[in-house]
Amino acid sequence: MIHISKSQSAISLQRIFISGLTVVLSLGIGGCKAGKEQAMQPPIVPVRLKTVEYATLIDSTEYVGTLQAKDRVSLAPRIQGRILEIFASEGDRVSRGQPLIKLEPTQEQENVNAATQTVNVEKSRLGQNQAELRTAEANRAAAAAEVESAKAEVQDLGSAVELAQINIDRTKMLVKGGALAQQNLDNDNRQVKSSIAQLKSQKETLNAAIKSLEAAEKQVDQASANISTQNATIKRTEAELASTSQNLAFNTINAPIDGILGSFEQKKVGDYVNVGDELTTITNNQDFDLNINIPVENRDRLKLGLSVETVNQDGSPGAAGKITYIAPLVQQTTQSILTKVVFPHQGNLKDQEYVRVKVIWDEKPGILVPTTAISTLGGQDFVYVAREKQSQSPESTEKQGSVSAQASSPSLIAEQHSIKLGSIQAQDYQVISGLKQGDRIAVSNILNLRNGAAIQPAEEKQTVSEALLKD
Repeated sequence: MIHISKSQSAISLQRIFISGLTVVLSLGIGGCKAGKEQAMQPPIVPVRLKTVEYATLIDSTEYVGTLQAKDRVSLAPRIQGRILEIFASEGDRVSRGQPLIKLEPTQEQENVNAATQTVNVEKSRLGQNQAELRTAEANRAAAAAEVESAKAEVQDLGSAVELAQINIDRTKMLVKGGALAQQNLDNDNRQVKSSIAQLKSQKETLNAAIKSLEAAEKQVDQASANISTQNATIKRTEAELASTSQNLAFNTINAPIDGILGSFEQKKVGDYVNVGDELTTITNNQDFDLNINIPVENRDRLKLGLSVETVNQDGSPGAAGKITYIAPLVQQTTQSILTKVVFPHQGNLKDQEYVRVKVIWDEKPGILVPTTAISTLGGQDFVYVAREKQSQSPESTEKQGSVSAQASSPSLIAEQHSIKLGSIQAQDYQVISGLKQGDRIAVSNILNLRNGAAIQPAEEKQTVSEALLKD
């Protein structure tokens, strides 16, 4: 049996108490140290990341241009008169050929009546000329008959003279031979002389008939010429009548194009209008010419076919068109070059409207980053690029049994990268250098980031305690 004194028992209990207290203090001090180290770690910043990809970089310049409808006309009367009726209202969409305004054509009606009377007079003269032609043709026919008759008579008389000559020769021989008396020869001589005289007279008659025929033919020619002249006169007067009648038809003003009817501000029903007075307009907003004055500094970059797009109020692109005309001369007052762009109908464009437009000089592949991702320090632009980094704290290797000491450093950190920026393109900056395709950059919570700061993608955001529990 072993006997233990009270003093030894007390000492033993004291040692046990001190040993236990030491263990408790050691645990407490170790726990406090671990908590302090955990509290000193920087917080993980949640950010949204965007992967850099190639996009289209646009080299452009913004200007203000003026829209001009390709089809726009002013309605003005081609005759004078009083407005009797207006068939359409301002703002109506009208079609080509649709009647719009009716005038009272008093003077034009009088002109038509006078022109009609002139045509009738000239047609009456044509009838007279035609009667003269018929008379001349009848005279020519009679003269031609007389010529033929005279020619036949001359021929007969010529034959008679020849026969008489033959008889004289025969009679002379018989008289000389004593077969006939001298009296017979004398009778034959008288007969020859008579036939010759008749032949001469008939030839004169033939010449007179030929002259009459020639005169008749001239009368026919003159009558035909008169008819031709009169026909031309009738055609001229009929053309004048048609023109005057057309002017009478101008009492109704029709729409020359499709479009929107303007307002009747100056003239109303009952007002008297003169030729050329503007009554209203018709505008077709289907196609536009956009006039842009390009400064001469960019004349070497101007070329037909360049793309141009309107810019909406929010900065987004609107209608797209192409440069179709470049003025050959520089405007001296503005030192600019007038260019025209054709725009199709977009529904929201109006004639004579001022619009912001962007002339696109060039397009090429490159990198765009959101403006929200850019930070500036000391005049230098930079972005935060996400990098992988995983390491263990020294305490975690020494104290594998402690849950708090096993916390790992974050897998992503924000690394500050200097970049060179180009111009703004919509809501993005063009990046000239400093980034490459595939880089992941922070696009949110930029103000809370520092170089080397721990980051967590927003969609993977978790608390430190959740991370410890998972470990």
